[in-house]
Amino acid sequence: MFKVLFSVLPFVFAALLMAAFVISGRVKTRGQAIWAMVFLFCASKFVCFEALGGNAFAPELPEKVIWVWNWAYSWMCALLALTLLTLPLRFILSLRISFERWRMVWLLALPVLAALVAGVGVYNGCKTPKIKEVTIKSERVPKSLDGYKIVHLTDIHASSALRRWRTEKIVELANGVKADLICVTGDMSDGYSDKRRRDLEPIKNLTAGDGVYFVTGNHEYYFDSLNWRILFARWGLRILDNRSVFPREGLVIGGVNDIQCERVNDFKPDPAGVFTVATNGEFRILLQHRPKVDYSKIHNSEYKYSADLQLSGHTHGGVMPGISCLVSRANGGFVKGLYKKEDGSFLYVSPGAGQWAGFPVRLFNDSEITIITLRTEK
Repeated sequence: MFKVLFSVLPFVFAALLMAAFVISGRVKTRGQAIWAMVFLFCASKFVCFEALGGNAFAPELPEKVIWVWNWAYSWMCALLALTLLTLPLRFILSLRISFERWRMVWLLALPVLAALVAGVGVYNGCKTPKIKEVTIKSERVPKSLDGYKIVHLTDIHASSALRRWRTEKIVELANGVKADLICVTGDMSDGYSDKRRRDLEPIKNLTAGDGVYFVTGNHEYYFDSLNWRILFARWGLRILDNRSVFPREGLVIGGVNDIQCERVNDFKPDPAGVFTVATNGEFRILLQHRPKVDYSKIHNSEYKYSADLQLSGHTHGGVMPGISCLVSRANGGFVKGLYKKEDGSFLYVSPGAGQWAGFPVRLFNDSEITIITLRTEK
């Protein structure tokens, strides 16, 4: 269903552009034919990725080909948005019989502006993520953990468009922090393990004093999740699926699988049971890919769980203005950054270190590697 939606919608966008931009712009017949061919090329991205590269979202095609097509597709979407936004102005100009004077400016300016917006968005989607430092002060942090440093990585999405070179840079930046702990909250790769193994392999070089811990995201289950789990374990990532560990005194780390685990009958997430062994007042950190999940639907009852700090990703920071509103509604209002809940616990939602092909742009929303420092609140 998801794949069908992404295959059909771009052609709907192309049809809307033909009506709202080309035909209403009084472009001549030959020009209409040229614009139609351009829009069809842009809209065919997912269809051609499937036909030529074997997968609509993780095609085996040259990296530059993928990013050029990503830019073309993003340009079409940006042009549609700009066209719809400027329609009221066009209507006003047409009432004053002055649109003809500005018609050529409108027909030239909007595509150029859309090209710039798409270019910036695509560049932001593939550039090396930034380091972001966050401090969490809480009376729940024991004195022994004051200054404790955590690197949070999520949504790396290593793919045929984001290859080994980028993973190597992410690992280099993460290791440069010299953190006490590294937490990875899913969506490591887009593709099957035999195709993407080399691109993601630098992950095995992640190092932290108290270890590297991992939970699955939804994208792990769209491909060969069992093989990926085996690889992650070989690479030194400790997989937490309804389990908790005690890296040091006063600290417990727990994690759950993403709810997409039902696709392969993996361990059903049970965050309420993760910390049952933590009975000595330890500071609890929960790794969960999605910031908000209605677990009552999974467990068929009212369901509550608690953690002092939850680390999540999944949202990609809302991707860009406009789309962020939809992302917020789908994730309980949690999109990006640090949230303090009513019970005094914290949630940090990272915008992620990579980008998914379905939304190949980022605008006003940089990718990041998050450094979280725990501080005791005096």
